[in-house]
Amino acid sequence: MNVTTRRHILLGGAVAALMAVAACSDDRTTAPSGLSSSSQLTADKNISGAYIYRSPNANFSKYRRVMLDATVIYGGPEANFKDISAADRQTYAATVDQEMRRVLGEKINLVSAPGPDVVRIHVTLIGVRTTVGGVATITRVMPIGIAVNAVRGAAGEGGTMTGGIELGVELYDSQTNDLLAGAVRDIAPGAFDLGATMSTTDTVKASASDAATTLRDALLRRMGT
Repeated sequence: MNVTTRRHILLGGAVAALMAVAACSDDRTTAPSGLSSSSQLTADKNISGAYIYRSPNANFSKYRRVMLDATVIYGGPEANFKDISAADRQTYAATVDQEMRRVLGEKINLVSAPGPDVVRIHVTLIGVRTTVGGVATITRVMPIGIAVNAVRGAAGEGGTMTGGIELGVELYDSQTNDLLAGAVRDIAPGAFDLGATMSTTDTVKASASDAATTLRDALLRRMGT
């Protein structure tokens, strides 16, 4: 197959996918049952398919450091990995873990032991949606793709043919193990983040980085730093 023919096939597939874009969602109707915080999580009124909890007794101003558990792979019935292999799931979980540590560690002191001023964060990879490498990139530069992705971006959604991740994040007092807060979120890269369209690994990395940045900034606003 020559380059021109292959390009036409990719373009044709991209156009067909874009023309078929509709309001299709895998939004959850209940919180994943296998999380420690499941019984406390309630639907987030601001984000469809998302869940959230914050303890009324949580006082984040007392915390100054973070203890980050290794990212784990969700094994409950609501896991959303489809045909992704066990090896790839491990790779994606490791990618999430690396990005969490990198981004949080830029501005927050990460420690490995509990303490009176230490909040423990537990991250669970609940699912991964794969990216159609190459085709996803093409949809960002085609005129019709630019228009569709502009609309999706304005709505806060990820781009066409690009996957994402679903994470559960739980925050605990590192000494008492009291649950301070929890959330389940579906995260996708920005609609025009071209680097995230090359492969599913790139998508997972970009999504994890975005999630870690949001978490870090929220902690910095509330912690006694």
